[in-house]
Amino acid sequence: MTRNGLVVGIDIEKKMTEHELEGQTAVLVAIDGVLVAMVAVADTVKAEAHLATYTLRSRGLSVILLTGDNRKTAKAIAKQVGINKVFAEVLPSHKVAKIRQLQERGICVAMVGDGVNDSPALAQADIGIAIASGTDVAVEAADIVLIRNDLLDVVAAMDLSNKTVFRIRLNFLFASVYNLIGIPLAAGILKPIGFSMQPWMAAAAMAASSVSVLCSSLLLKLYKKPTRSKLETQEYLDRLQFEAMIMADSDDISVHRGIDDNLPENRGEYSLKSSIVSKLGQIGSKVYKLSQADVQRGDVMKQGLLGGGSSDDECKVLSSRL
Repeated sequence: MTRNGLVVGIDIEKKMTEHELEGQTAVLVAIDGVLVAMVAVADTVKAEAHLATYTLRSRGLSVILLTGDNRKTAKAIAKQVGINKVFAEVLPSHKVAKIRQLQERGICVAMVGDGVNDSPALAQADIGIAIASGTDVAVEAADIVLIRNDLLDVVAAMDLSNKTVFRIRLNFLFASVYNLIGIPLAAGILKPIGFSMQPWMAAAAMAASSVSVLCSSLLLKLYKKPTRSKLETQEYLDRLQFEAMIMADSDDISVHRGIDDNLPENRGEYSLKSSIVSKLGQIGSKVYKLSQADVQRGDVMKQGLLGGGSSDDECKVLSSRL
C-alpha cells in the first residue's frame, strides 16, 4: 500500500495485527486510491495437527514450519500446532534451499505439503509426503501420498516404514541362519561322527527357509496403524493442559524471515530499536564523560585553593581543560 501511495492509518494497522495474531492474513482493498475494506483470510488448522506434531517430536524428530505467510500469522499458527521453529515469508525456491541446507548437514528431511508452492520442496526432500486432497502437482512430486486428509497418517506412514525395515532385517537373519547351518551340514562337516545330510533334508530346509521368510513378511498384514485415541496418552493430555495454561505468556517460538537462521523475528523493528539504543548509549556515554570532566575540574580547583594557590603548571593544565 505504501508503494502505491496509500496511507495506512494506525487503527488499520492495529486491526491487521489483531487478525495476524489470530493466524489470519489481512488483505487490504483499495478503490481509486481509497481504502474501502479489509479481508482476513486463514487456513483452517486441522484438529489432529497438534497431536501429530507432538507425536513426531516425542519420537526425537525436529518439526519446522516453512510458510509464505507473514511472521505474525506464521507464529500464531505455530503456537496452535506446537511448533517452535518457523521460517516465514519464504518463496518456493527458499523452501528448496532450506531443505538443501539441512541435507548438506547430513540430516534426512521429510517434507509434508499439498500445494503447488510445495511441489519443488517435495521433490527436493529425501521423503516427499503429499495429501491426496492437495494439488495434482504436489501429488506427482511426492514419494508418498496420504489417501485420507489426516495428518496422523504421517505418523502411521513412519511407523509402518520402521516396522517394514525391521521385518526385512529379520527375514535376512532367517535366511542367513539357514544358510550358515545348512551349507556346512550339506558339505559333510558332521560326517566323521556318522551324520550326513540327505537330499530330501536339503530340500526341506530350503523350503522351510522360504516359508519362514514368507510368513514373517505376511505378518505385516496384521499391522494396525495407531489411532487418535491411542496416541492421546495421559502425558499428551497433561502437556496440552500445561500449554493452554501458559499460552498467553509463552513466547519460545523462534520465527525467522526467509531461510536465514540468524535473522530476528522483527527485522525492521529490531534494526530501528538497535539504532535508537545505540544512539542513546552514545549520548549517555558523552554525558557521563562530561560529568566526570566537571568533577575532575572541581577537584583540581579545590586542591589549588586548599594548597594556598596553584603553581604555574597546574594553572596551565586547568586552563587547558577549561
